[in-house]
Amino acid sequence: MGLIFTAGLQIKILHWAFILFLQLCADSTDVFDKNTIPTINKTVTLGETVVFHCNDTEVKEADKGWRKKNITLFNYSPVVNKSVTNYTSRRMLADPLKLQISNVQPSDAGSYTCFTLKTEWILSIKEQDTANNPEKPQMFLYIILSVTGAVAVCLIIICIVQIHRKRTRTQAPDASETKAEYETKVEYETKASSRIEVGME
Repeated sequence: MGLIFTAGLQIKILHWAFILFLQLCADSTDVFDKNTIPTINKTVTLGETVVFHCNDTEVKEADKGWRKKNITLFNYSPVVNKSVTNYTSRRMLADPLKLQISNVQPSDAGSYTCFTLKTEWILSIKEQDTANNPEKPQMFLYIILSVTGAVAVCLIIICIVQIHRKRTRTQAPDASETKAEYETKVEYETKASSRIEVGME
């Protein structure tokens, strides 16, 4: 039992030693002079997705990976066919040839290096420009049309209600009148209108 326990412990120690070795190897790739590294400035808008590409033209056996400032994000060792990731955000995804950052945030700004290609990208984040946003005039137009339509519908309903009330007043008796008074009133109006018609003839 003690032999199995020590063998499992030895495997874990070797695993962690290997990960530490890969990290040290990745850190040792920073021996080239910073002044000779080509630098590419990349500016993206807040919330966009940015992708950095690393062309694999260097030695095939060399470690490949990505670094942000001095933090190794991704390291692949083709000799042992193992990868180690240490992303600074859940929105990052890397492989030996590309680094992708989704929904870019201000914390993502900074220097990114592909240490096979020895190229550095300086990522800058800009806020969304709402003044030149084409959606803003469309939204304003949508709001104006909606409000105008709602007002028109309300006016039509008010007019229909008023017309209906006017017609029911002339056709139905008042609540204060009795049925006999209403019939007398209708008879009087009928006689008056017939006199006017006779007078016109």
